[in-house]
Amino acid sequence: MVKVLFQSINPQLFRAIGIGYLYEIAQKHEVVLLIEKIDPDTQRILHNTSLFPGLKEIIFFESPFQGDILRKNYRLAKTLKKTVQDYNPDIVITYTDMWPADMYMLRFAKKAGAITVAMQAGFKIAGERKLYAWSCLMNTQLKVPRFLPFPIRLLLVKAKKYIGHFFYYWILPLTVGEKPFWGKTSFVFWDEASGLRDADYSTVFSKRDHDLCRKDGVASEKIFVIGHPLEHAPTKRFFEETYFSQNKEKKNQKTLTIMWPPETIGFEDGNYSLISQEKMRERRGHIVKLIAEKLAEWHIFIKPHPSMKDVSVVQEFLKEVPNNVSIVEPSEPADKYIEMSSVIVGIPLPSTTLFTAQKQHPHKIILSLNINNEFLGDSYKDFNGIEYIDTEESLIRVLHSIRNNTYAYEKKGSTVSEFDFSDARQLIDHLFRKTKVWKHQAKKSQP
Repeated sequence: MVKVLFQSINPQLFRAIGIGYLYEIAQKHEVVLLIEKIDPDTQRILHNTSLFPGLKEIIFFESPFQGDILRKNYRLAKTLKKTVQDYNPDIVITYTDMWPADMYMLRFAKKAGAITVAMQAGFKIAGERKLYAWSCLMNTQLKVPRFLPFPIRLLLVKAKKYIGHFFYYWILPLTVGEKPFWGKTSFVFWDEASGLRDADYSTVFSKRDHDLCRKDGVASEKIFVIGHPLEHAPTKRFFEETYFSQNKEKKNQKTLTIMWPPETIGFEDGNYSLISQEKMRERRGHIVKLIAEKLAEWHIFIKPHPSMKDVSVVQEFLKEVPNNVSIVEPSEPADKYIEMSSVIVGIPLPSTTLFTAQKQHPHKIILSLNINNEFLGDSYKDFNGIEYIDTEESLIRVLHSIRNNTYAYEKKGSTVSEFDFSDARQLIDHLFRKTKVWKHQAKKSQP
């Protein structure tokens, strides 16, 4: 039996994806889970020992962002260090090797001689260069005085990123008696490819994500393709019985959900010109009105991203909400509305939700809209199982076919990836055996 520490820094992604990997590992191995505050449903499921026989303990921690960052950082580092010392794990799993909680955990794990794995927990929208460009563009519009010329604003944004990198990778570790985290790769610079820093290995959902990570600079031998948990039949049954069954019969027929992103501005693809909040409101409002009109007998839900405060943010943004449209609480789980709906729609910026929806229900209608040609709005272009729509005419045609029950979308072959391992448990077994052999050989070679 392998002793595993499993750390999650995003409760929503843990519910949608991470808990599946934990379920697989806990069927055979002993696991301690470190996580931020989670929803009551997930907490109840985790305490079911028949589902998680190997889960020995859940330790909650607070991420060092916002508020009293220095004090939170101190508590975080102390908690993670003590957990590694007390538990002495064989393998440590994090989501990335970039964020503060992950970096502390990986450092303490390596000192304890543990194998470290960064396990993908969300859809990879694009390569690092595009994500960095998008982040810089957003910050020039939102965090720097607009009266300054654009080149000056961009220069200030990039300078601020270096200051942020220095703070998180140098100052915070020093305040808890740790050496700085050397290297230039950083979540501040949107180096989102796990494996670029301290993790011994990283996992991805698919060959597409493998290739994106390779282009970002991750060594090929560090990357394993294990698929989304919903692509593993036993794990999908777990999700269906614990989460999806609660909402399976509530609606479905003539119900559509729009997954609403938190961004209120955007940029044109190609020239990166600003899409103002007023323009964005007009465009999104037109899309909502169009869907509501063409599917007048349908119930339309708008499910805001969980980072948004409440429904009033979307109501204020839209101003006019059609009668057959309801805006739900951002904190509600996305899987609930995926289950309740027969159609799921995403608008830029695309999120992990559409990817998860395709794995949760491969036969449902899933649409990724980019009818205004937004930067990064084409992340689901050519993505098997999700129809990408880039013109209003195409959207109207699709809405008519949905209304008339004549919708047809030709999937390009199988939507299932080829995996290096069938699930997370098999990967853990492989890495543990491999490391035991290596340590044994190293010991024999000593004089």
